[in-house]
Amino acid sequence: MGRAYLAGQEWVVVIRVQGLTRYYGKLCAVRDISFEVHRGEVFGLLGSNGAGKSTTIKMLCGLLKPTRGSVSVAGVDLARKPLQAKAMLGYLPENPVLYDRLTGMEMLELVGALRKLSPRLLRQRAKYYSEALGLGGQMQSEVGTYSKGMRQKLAIAMTLVHDPEVVLLDEPAAGLDPRYTRLLKEWVRNLSQGGHTVLLSTHITEMAASLCDRIAVIDHGRLLSVGTVPELLSSTSSPTLEDAFIRLVG
Repeated sequence: MGRAYLAGQEWVVVIRVQGLTRYYGKLCAVRDISFEVHRGEVFGLLGSNGAGKSTTIKMLCGLLKPTRGSVSVAGVDLARKPLQAKAMLGYLPENPVLYDRLTGMEMLELVGALRKLSPRLLRQRAKYYSEALGLGGQMQSEVGTYSKGMRQKLAIAMTLVHDPEVVLLDEPAAGLDPRYTRLLKEWVRNLSQGGHTVLLSTHITEMAASLCDRIAVIDHGRLLSVGTVPELLSSTSSPTLEDAFIRLVG
């Protein structure tokens, strides 16, 4: 868990969400959500598939325009200064879009160019992530030859290669085997302890319980409760987070 958050240091708000609402026609996917995320915190959005987690994260990174409400990143209003806000973000979507005819290295080079990394720094970070994720020589192969797990590993590298201040992870363990799921958890903890802010969505209560300083339970587009694991257990008189989640969502 995030040392800066748990150590009781001054809580600096990095993500502020106020009244966030999104309609698709007459369907309300997210309704009047508000919360804050502090520097060094791992904040979880916990909900079943279709609860509104991905829609929320897409609004946080500027891919979707809210019907109502606002998002600020480190004090920068996302709607008013989108490029400045997005420069601080790293985003891993639930279904990453990769170019099958490019190699893994070419994908990282593309991200590095967009993020204005120097060629030397990009090579260093590409080497680190390819080795840590077990991609190795596959970085020179076309992405179209990758398995689902390999594609997810490459997407993780693309998310983190520019060392973003704020990391948004949408179901980050999808397609990963247990070994690399553990590695992903270690990275999230290290990011938090290094002062980065992490917001992740998941439907896996174990991942939320083991990683998150605070958790927001979301269902049918509504924020039902926000708190630490002990707070959620206490408020629902539950022995486990899974039980607390089930009682909250009914």
